[in-house]
Amino acid sequence: MQTPVAKLSAIAEPPRLRGRPGKRKLILDAALRVFARVGFHRARVSDIAREAGIAYGLVYHYFRNKDEILATIFEERWTAFLDAVEQVDASPVPAREKLATIANLILGAWQVRPEWVKVLVLEIQRSSRFAEPFQLRAVSRLFQLVAGILREGQARGELRGDVDPETASRVFLGALEMAVTSLVLEVTRIGDGESAEQYCRRVGQSVVDVFLNGVART
Repeated sequence: MQTPVAKLSAIAEPPRLRGRPGKRKLILDAALRVFARVGFHRARVSDIAREAGIAYGLVYHYFRNKDEILATIFEERWTAFLDAVEQVDASPVPAREKLATIANLILGAWQVRPEWVKVLVLEIQRSSRFAEPFQLRAVSRLFQLVAGILREGQARGELRGDVDPETASRVFLGALEMAVTSLVLEVTRIGDGESAEQYCRRVGQSVVDVFLNGVART
């Protein structure tokens, strides 16, 4: 199985775009930086063109408007992320290890590409765009994959069989979402002496441990 770091490289830069210095990729990367810096609503196409170092009109050769640019950013990055989760799902390891790897992927995405995670959290997830059919299907796929991992763990006797997998998947992913959101909003700050990688791994392990074992003394 690929290491979490190898999977994170796919989130940072989807395979089909890697090694392609074309104008389309240049525009998407520039737009991601602009949206993260000033927000989607304040961003202008001219800002994106300036950030990319290209003529204003060239943006419209590849995209109709900035809404299409944002939708494309989500589709390509999220598809790469789902591909990584599907690889985790297909691996022949216990459910606990799969959940730990997914936690590392989600928290590590902020570490590898904070601009993308900031745009996802602030400009897509909390807007009406998140209710569009493609976004709903794409996010639902993530919940389905995690629920499938839990269901498989139950069948193997690794996890309790009296817990609803769909509900449990929402609890697990919801905890990770809040951890990432607190980083984006800078509610949580990484302490001195701890790297971003160490922090993400520690928090990911804590989420998995609390999710599987709870916090009550046994």
